Amino acid sequence: MMFHWMIDAFFWLVVPIAVLEALRVIRQQYKHQGRSLTQALLLGLIELLTIGLAAATGSPWFLVTLTALRVLAYLLRERRLWGRRLIKSAMICGGLLVLAVVGSVDSFDQIAAAEIGRPWRLLILAMLAGAPALTILPVRITDEPRETLAAPLALIAFARVALPLGAAEPLFSAVVPVLAAVLSLICALWLLSAGSRANQFEPSTLVLEILACERGVLLAFAWIGLASGSELAVVGGLFQWWTAGLALLALEGALGRRPLPKTMGFFALAMAVSLPGTIGFVAEDLLAQGLLELRPFVAAAYMAITAINAAALYLALVNLMVDLQVADQQQGRTALPARPSLLMLSAAMLAVVVGFVPGPFVDLATHAQAVIAPGHTELPPPK
Repeated sequence: MMFHWMIDAFFWLVVPIAVLEALRVIRQQYKHQGRSLTQALLLGLIELLTIGLAAATGSPWFLVTLTALRVLAYLLRERRLWGRRLIKSAMICGGLLVLAVVGSVDSFDQIAAAEIGRPWRLLILAMLAGAPALTILPVRITDEPRETLAAPLALIAFARVALPLGAAEPLFSAVVPVLAAVLSLICALWLLSAGSRANQFEPSTLVLEILACERGVLLAFAWIGLASGSELAVVGGLFQWWTAGLALLALEGALGRRPLPKTMGFFALAMAVSLPGTIGFVAEDLLAQGLLELRPFVAAAYMAITAINAAALYLALVNLMVDLQVADQQQGRTALPARPSLLMLSAAMLAVVVGFVPGPFVDLATHAQAVIAPGHTELPPPK
């Protein structure tokens, strides 16, 4: 069963995430790390294949192998190992190994029927929930340029293993969404604090703060939906995962410009805060409606955090633009003409296309939900 494959709807949903992560690696290695185009393309291809195989495999043993190989690739690429990436990978591998050994599970489609004692089940769920939690928290800002935007392996393992395993654990859908909401609030408040103290940061540091906190907020929203227990919210969470990938790519592409064009910055803002016409608006609507059915208090918290995040991101972007202009004036530099970011424009185009024609993509997310969360049920109809 080592090479058992699951080329299902969830795999096809993860493929765009894999492509976005590969493009980000290529851009980072070529533009910021000084590698040749051939080397950057090779590293991006490795990232694409690793994430694609992780989404396609049905074997916990092979997913452990891929996770370890990805850590090795990161070591060779960045010349560093210690950090939260290693801890996250250890959590993923530990949870999968316990599942395979204790539950005698050779394939993810055996999880629902596996006889796993409650202490072991809770341990697996804790380890696989710990990896996304560590991804969401902005632990070390200096690590952010090397981190992935959409946390693919952590969320793949969570979706493939924790969701079917958590269907038999009442505490899972009660605790994990609340934990995700708390983490998203921490990230939103952190971003609000950074934006209000923007003049105390170097512009490059503030950019990393914005990306780290915004990634935490958006991925926490996806995590809330996945763990909620509501079919509609799970679909919204999967859509929010796509939203995070595109919005964060647009933010990174826009914030990397000097000077930062206002139109580019605020269009990236519109994507990140899910204004109508973007993929995020569809994700937000699905997630909010799904949470209202089973988790009304979490739904209320979700909407409040969304508002805080929008205000915080707006404040941070405005202060970043002002600080860059002041820095140019103080150093006597002539403002360069603003240049468009191809990365940002491409992400924006995709976000708007999906936002205006969401039907096929919602259908794909719905089929993916049926694959990864077969035990999730809706509220019974009113009598």
